[in-house]
Amino acid sequence: MTLPQLEDRLAITDLVNRSVAGVLRKDLALWGGTWAEDGSWMIDMFDKPVTGREQIVAIFGNIVEKFAFVAMSSIVSDIAIDGDRATGKAYSQEFMFPKAGGQKILCGCFEDHYVRLDGRWYFQSRVYETLYRSTVIDPAG
Repeated sequence: MTLPQLEDRLAITDLVNRSVAGVLRKDLALWGGTWAEDGSWMIDMFDKPVTGREQIVAIFGNIVEKFAFVAMSSIVSDIAIDGDRATGKAYSQEFMFPKAGGQKILCGCFEDHYVRLDGRWYFQSRVYETLYRSTVIDPAG
């Protein structure tokens, strides 16, 4: 592997890490800054992909507002780089604490497409597949 290839892999891993940090902090600017302007986001609760950074961030904001806290981690794998485009996977675990009580556990995989614009990597598209889901009801609630 060449030094530029290693640098790209590190930059893509950093992109995923910044996205996770945005989730943990409920930081819409940080999370939104990981997306290309014309990016596309699809998760299993959507009927169709959401397109465009502004719309993606607005919907993400509506989702995270329902949670007191979300703990998330991701492992990046299968990165394949072709010039200014790349693909990869990010396996994630989320422990979500809704404001309404209880806890949700979600494990899944993002099929990612990345694009390098002005020397920086962004998500061009993310498609999420749920691999495991569990809800724990708060007995006190």
